[in-house]
Amino acid sequence: MKTCDNHISGKARILLVFTPFMLAYLISELYRNVNGVIAPALRQNLNIGPEQLGLLSSVFLLALALVQIPAGLLLDRCGSRRTVASFMVVAALGAWLFTLPDYRAALAGRLLMGVGLGACWAGAYRANVLWWPAERLALANGALLGLSGLGALLATLPTEMLLQMLDWQTLFQALAAVTLLLALLIWTVVPTHPSEREAGGASLDGLMAVMRHPLFMRLWPMTLLCEGSWLAWQGLWAGGWMREVVGLSERVTALYLLGLATAIVVGQLLLSAITDRLLQRGVPLIRPMRIMSIGFVAVQGMIVWLPLPGINLLWIAFGLLTVGPILTYAWLAAELPSHLSGRLISLLNMAATLGGFMLQYAVGWMIELWPPTNGHYPDAAWRWTFSLVIALQILAVGRLWRLPH
Repeated sequence: MKTCDNHISGKARILLVFTPFMLAYLISELYRNVNGVIAPALRQNLNIGPEQLGLLSSVFLLALALVQIPAGLLLDRCGSRRTVASFMVVAALGAWLFTLPDYRAALAGRLLMGVGLGACWAGAYRANVLWWPAERLALANGALLGLSGLGALLATLPTEMLLQMLDWQTLFQALAAVTLLLALLIWTVVPTHPSEREAGGASLDGLMAVMRHPLFMRLWPMTLLCEGSWLAWQGLWAGGWMREVVGLSERVTALYLLGLATAIVVGQLLLSAITDRLLQRGVPLIRPMRIMSIGFVAVQGMIVWLPLPGINLLWIAFGLLTVGPILTYAWLAAELPSHLSGRLISLLNMAATLGGFMLQYAVGWMIELWPPTNGHYPDAAWRWTFSLVIALQILAVGRLWRLPH
C-alpha cells in the first residue's frame, strides 16, 4: 500500500489524488443523470408509467443515501483508495444487470449502481479535506464538482446522439467496463494519506458527534431539500418538464439539458473561484452561501411560474447557482475536526441523496394524481407539484439566518 503525506507537490496531488477521484465522481454523475435522456426508451421497453419511471431513477439515490453511513465509516477507517475502488466493482455489476429486459432486474441493477457509486462522492470530498489546506477547500470542492459535472453533461446531448447509433443496453454494458477500469486505476495509483487510519471503536462515537453538532443539525434540512431538488430536476424531471410543459422535442430537450449541465460545470468552477477570492479578502463563507442559496430557490420559482420564452436563460441561472447549497460542505468541514470529515461528508451526502430519492419519486406520484389526456398530464400537475417542492426549500434556506458568522 502506498503512503505519503500532504507535502507532495501540488502537481502530484492533482495527478495522483484529485484526477482519479474526480473521474470516479464524473462517471457517477453520468450514471445519475442518464435516465433523463433514455426515459422514453425505458418507458417503451419496460412498459412503465411516470410513477414507475420515477422509482426506477430515484432508487439510485435511495441506495446512495443508505450506503453513506457505512461508506463514511469505511472511508475514515480504510481510506478513500480502497473504499472507492472496491465499491465501484459493485456499480459495474449493477450496470450489467440494468440491461436485462425486465423491470425488476432493472430496478435491482439501478439499486446496485447506487450502492457501488455511493463512496465516490464522499471519497472525493474527503480526499480534498486531507490533501488541501482549509482555506482552499471551497475552491478544491468547486473544481471537483465542476469537472465531475462533465459526466452530467455527457448524459445529455452526447448520449442522445450516441443512442442514434446503438441501444441503451449497449451503452450501459460499455459503462460497466469503464467503471471496472476506473476502479483498477484508483486502486493502483492513488496514494493513501497517513491520517486515513483510525481505531474502529471511535467510528460510531464520531458519527454521533457529527449528528449532534448544532451547525450540522441546522444545515442538514437545506442539504436534504435544496440538493435533493437539484438531483430530482437534473436527474429526471427537468427533461420531463421540457417535453411535457414546454413542448420541446427530444433533440431540443437534450440540448437544453446539455446547457443546464454546462451551466453547472461553469457555475461550480467560476463561482467557487470567486468565493475563494472573497475568502482571501476576509469575507465570511456564510455570506456567499446565503446569497447563492436564495438565488437557487428563487430561480426555480421563476422556471415554474414565469412565461415560457425566458425558460432557457432560467435553466442556465439554475445551473450556475447550484454552487450555493454545495458550499455547506466546505463551511461545515472547516468547523468540525478533520478526522470526522468522512462521516460529516457522508451524512451530508445521505441527506442530499435521500432528498433526491424522495423528491424524484414524490414528483412522479403527485403528477399522477391528475388525470392524463392522451398520455400527457396537465401543466397544472407539474406547476403545483414543483411549487410545493419550492415552498419546502424556502423553509430550509430560512434557517441560514440564525447561523453565526
